[in-house]
Amino acid sequence: MRLTLIFLLAILAFSVGSGFGDRTLAADLPGVVEEASDVKIGPPTAEAEPQDRWFACTLGEKPCGRLLERTRILEDGSRSVETELVLRFIRDGTATDTRVSSRMVTDASGRLQEMEIIQTLGNVPLRSTWRFRDDKVEETRSQGGRSERTIRARPAEPWFTPSGALSEITRLGEVETPMTLRVVDPANGLEPIEVTYQRLGSASVMVGGEIRVGVRWEIRQPNAPLVEEIIDASGETLVSRTRLGAGLGVLEIARTTKAAAAMAAKGGLEILEAGEVRPRFAAGVGRPDVVDSVELRVTPRMGELIPIESCGAQQVRREGDVLKVVVTMGEGTPFDSPVDVFLAATPVADHHDPAIRRFANRAIRGSETPRARADALRRSVYRHISRKELSTAFATAGETVRQRRGDCTEHAVLLAAALRSVGLPSRVVNGLIWIRSADDNRGAYLWHMWTQVAIDGRWFDLDATLPPDGPAFHPGHLAITTGDLSPESLNASGTQMLEVFGAIDIEVIRTGVEKR
Repeated sequence: MRLTLIFLLAILAFSVGSGFGDRTLAADLPGVVEEASDVKIGPPTAEAEPQDRWFACTLGEKPCGRLLERTRILEDGSRSVETELVLRFIRDGTATDTRVSSRMVTDASGRLQEMEIIQTLGNVPLRSTWRFRDDKVEETRSQGGRSERTIRARPAEPWFTPSGALSEITRLGEVETPMTLRVVDPANGLEPIEVTYQRLGSASVMVGGEIRVGVRWEIRQPNAPLVEEIIDASGETLVSRTRLGAGLGVLEIARTTKAAAAMAAKGGLEILEAGEVRPRFAAGVGRPDVVDSVELRVTPRMGELIPIESCGAQQVRREGDVLKVVVTMGEGTPFDSPVDVFLAATPVADHHDPAIRRFANRAIRGSETPRARADALRRSVYRHISRKELSTAFATAGETVRQRRGDCTEHAVLLAAALRSVGLPSRVVNGLIWIRSADDNRGAYLWHMWTQVAIDGRWFDLDATLPPDGPAFHPGHLAITTGDLSPESLNASGTQMLEVFGAIDIEVIRTGVEKR
């Protein structure tokens, strides 16, 4: 269940991208909902009858998907625990289906032998597999017929698999003090993370018409919201609840019957509305996207103010419970981080892919300066992604350069990978963009992703969703957080974005000179 939560957070956070900076807000459109395909997880293996556990996923009490957990006992006594998560969201009338499958195999003594995760967040699955040897781990990543294999050191023990950690806290019984265990799961890659479990007391849950008794646990881990799970005496999760912010409500993954889980998988939740912020405008203030600077006042709707960082064109100053944000065209913030992090290949921004290198090298022909190369790549990404649509949740750069389809996340990730392939450090920005409305000149800020490049010691903004014959960026952007596109960064950025859903108000208090 821990594995599932991390990827659900990532899917939610990066499924809300508004799409394209030059479109207008559309009226609600009916979503197209298709039947979920049959479950296919794990390879065929000689085994005892598998044990299946079905879960219904709801967000804000609205159905949005289903989860299957399957346990197999293999002929040699080893144990395979598999999961498959299927989610459906509606973005501006377009249905987006995502699928994440995992498998963890332990030997008869409980020692991890293999783990795998298959993410279908775009149209081509991304498979990551780790095979554990005595002191080494063979790591293989593959997508669309391409694969990369590396040998890594086995993580220093002790650590647990996710199901092993649940069994361990169940075995320890009524321990009142928090317990922290090191856990390895495919969602976070090979390195163990520290997960803290706090027992809260007993609880009862209705599962398929039967009352099941379990123990409530509060679960904390880095870069993720607080989770409460009810776990039965065998170490199996009965229900998991996570509060994802005022705009989304509570994510619940609850044990149920196969039929009820299938019904939940047919649901579709309109996700763009959750992140929409309708701004107030001071008297005489015009559109944020056609001027050279914008000053905003950002206030919390409840509780504490969500931190927003200064980065690129954006400068942030706190005044009590208010943030003053100034976004100025052409400005940049210092680049004072280790350069290797922002040049590295990652699972979603694998710039070693020959197709990405060919694309980038073609784009920069004739460009003599770093700034000219960055601008050429931005324009080329816009032109290359010919099918600008919202049906893809979060494709890798390698998939996007081949499929030539996607929304703001695909534009941002491909541009970041292309920049790195030609030696320019890059990162992505998660935030909001102001979009004009067909029936309201005040428009709205919607969730968005764009790119920043480091040139001459400063970070500068590039938005590849903006037309190539116009500016590379405009002040109608509000940055919330930045990330280097590593798995850890994606988890952290996703969590920070979700905290802002429904939590802030924006007032446009000043705009600069209109661009001609």
